[in-house]
Amino acid sequence: MAESLFEVHDLKKHYRVQGNKILKAVDGVSFHVFRGETLGLVGESGCGKSTTGRLIMRLEEPTGGSVIFEKKDLTALRGRRLRSLRKDIQIIFQDPYSSLNPRMTIREIIAEPLKVHKLAKGNELEKKVSQLLDYVGLASYQANRYPHEFSGGQRQRVGIARALATQPKLIVCDEPVSALDVSIQSQVINLLKDLQQEFKLTYIFIAHGLNVVKYMSDRVGVMYLGKLVELASSESLYERPLHPYTQALLSAIPRPVPGSKKKRIILKGDVPSPIDPPKGCRFSTRCFKVQDICTSEEPVLKEIEPGHFCACHFI
Repeated sequence: MAESLFEVHDLKKHYRVQGNKILKAVDGVSFHVFRGETLGLVGESGCGKSTTGRLIMRLEEPTGGSVIFEKKDLTALRGRRLRSLRKDIQIIFQDPYSSLNPRMTIREIIAEPLKVHKLAKGNELEKKVSQLLDYVGLASYQANRYPHEFSGGQRQRVGIARALATQPKLIVCDEPVSALDVSIQSQVINLLKDLQQEFKLTYIFIAHGLNVVKYMSDRVGVMYLGKLVELASSESLYERPLHPYTQALLSAIPRPVPGSKKKRIILKGDVPSPIDPPKGCRFSTRCFKVQDICTSEEPVLKEIEPGHFCACHFI
């Protein structure tokens, strides 16, 4: 049986906005991630997937819930104990332009986490920087250059090298290819898969591209308005989606076969405001299967089939 690397229990992040109103960006998300796997998180913009990743990193403080990493509750750690665990959890940011300090050379950017965690110094530090550049397909002579001298794909490779520097166990990939040209996306995706195999990494892969998530992920979680509405293996989710929202998302994937037709599920309306979410099921205002119970009682995420979880009254 696979070993869990970390678990998220009833994770919440609420922001106070517009006076006393509460924006529920993440509202009671629970899941676990096995060591060595990739868990994909998908959903429309504003569903809370990136906020979930930042909460796991402790880049933001959760309003409630817990994150258990190797039997340690990250939400309860402070000071040195938290800092010692930070090297085990790293992040690759979405924007390769704003995530690198323009005043630092590539050598300084990659060396910084090694210095902060006192993992190398002197000649050993130089050796590690060169090694990390080699891992991500960059040459050691490029270490003296600044971020503006690189393309978007090369900058993202620098970001990946920085994330690898501390030999982490978990990397949160926050839409790591969405800002790149399509021709470069596949190179970076394949690089991430190769690095995962070589270094036995665990990923949380956050993205909009459903085909990219399918290719990268062992399991996929679908989020809607701060809630996890479906969670299953990649194969099961894409072949037999259970939640109406997941069905609508997957129906939008174009088929690469000329002349083939696919029935689209067109959702009505827009995503409701997380400040004032609908009562009952949050998807009820757009769902094509909605009934009275949906507008009064919130469905619970439950296991419908072995390993396949869904939050819907009619599954």
